[in-house]
Amino acid sequence: MKKKMALIAILSGLFVNAQSSWSLTGNSGTTPGTNFIGTTDNQSLIFRTNNLDRLRINSNGAIIFGNNGTVNASSLYSFTGGNVEFNTIDQTYGFTIYDDFQSRFRVDSDFNNVFIQENNDGFTIIGSSNIPTCSDCNQYRLFVKGGIRTEQIKVDVAASNGWADYVFKKDYKLMPLKEVEHFITNNGHLPEVPSTEEAIKNGIELKEMNILLLKKIEELTLYTIEQQKRIEALEKKVK
Repeated sequence: MKKKMALIAILSGLFVNAQSSWSLTGNSGTTPGTNFIGTTDNQSLIFRTNNLDRLRINSNGAIIFGNNGTVNASSLYSFTGGNVEFNTIDQTYGFTIYDDFQSRFRVDSDFNNVFIQENNDGFTIIGSSNIPTCSDCNQYRLFVKGGIRTEQIKVDVAASNGWADYVFKKDYKLMPLKEVEHFITNNGHLPEVPSTEEAIKNGIELKEMNILLLKKIEELTLYTIEQQKRIEALEKKVK
């Protein structure tokens, strides 16, 4: 009887151990919530190769990718907060990173595009960890420190009245050259054009400055045409 009971205990132990072990060749008969790979205490789940940490899931849900045995921010890439999702369903090739159910970063290899998509309060910063200090920073979404080099920039003009060709309309009042001279003498810069101090303090808006410069060129053209007419009139009078 004792031998029989001992045999039953041994078999029961083998059965329990078999249920609590995972096979390297696959498993069947598992129960979600009961059978899983992970920890039940406040400890991290670590995956290693060559005895070095390669993937670690912290107890707070942070997923950390690394290439050495030391877990620190300088040597590892991490996605923290437990609410970041990778998704490859949106396109055949590429991936999307979601946060709080919003697409934050998307690589679309089908058409060789990269999208950074954030809500209306989101900023994209390149070359710095801080948003520049400016009174109108909320009007912009992309900040680049150190300069941008590219072969082509195209700026959209919202409406036809946003361009400077209204200078050539017959009802446009051209400032007399005497007044222009007086303004320059007193202020040290052209009318409507920011001073050096203002440009350094506030920066310049590329589209608005280009339109303003075009306006000044068109005004200068009108001055030149008017002067040419006077020159021709004087030459005719002299002859």
